[in-house]
Amino acid sequence: MFVPKADSEAVRKLRVHLGVEKDAVWVKVAVSDADRERDCYMNVRDRVQRYGGRMQLGWAVWQHSDIFIEAEPHAVYDPGDGRPWIDCTPHITPDGGKMWEILFIPNDNGTYDFDTTNLPDNVRLALSDDQRVRRALELFSEKNALMNSVPGIDVYLPQDVARRVNQIQTQADMLLTEVMMQPRSRDYGLTLQAQAESNEKIGRNDPCPCGSGKKYKKCHGS
Repeated sequence: MFVPKADSEAVRKLRVHLGVEKDAVWVKVAVSDADRERDCYMNVRDRVQRYGGRMQLGWAVWQHSDIFIEAEPHAVYDPGDGRPWIDCTPHITPDGGKMWEILFIPNDNGTYDFDTTNLPDNVRLALSDDQRVRRALELFSEKNALMNSVPGIDVYLPQDVARRVNQIQTQADMLLTEVMMQPRSRDYGLTLQAQAESNEKIGRNDPCPCGSGKKYKKCHGS
């Protein structure tokens, strides 16, 4: 998983899918000891109550290799007076580090119900025609709906629900792993072999076409 470039084709497709015209923007992460991970709406509301300003709703954007892109419902803090927006919610990277900047698509027509206990589902867009990718995205939505079937916030899931949630996650992960094991180019769905046959050369130190951010020799060229 990585944060894509704001002007990438994947982000453009995601904006069209979301039905928003505003460009994706970079927002600096600046948190306090009171800010909580995965609690953006409360974090921003607390910030507004203390310092004024307003809540800006939208989506934080993540991309998973070249197979799908994901928009997570998110809120950032707008201090007003034309000052830059601030993301006051901590983000932890897959390797345990901290993120200092996110890619954010604003949604001026968005709303949030502070009384709800439901988890808003992410918007996921397949960047591949592989049916395994589409099935995995369906499974992610099934998992979110299943978790919302248990009312309350920060509650323990019943054993049968927790078991089914784990099964769904495992099934989705297996499907995506199968797809990830197949070499692909930046042109979604095109294999690296087909790309080579079209005489497009890839240098060993060039960025891998799969979109991982690694050099080709340390990724699909290894």
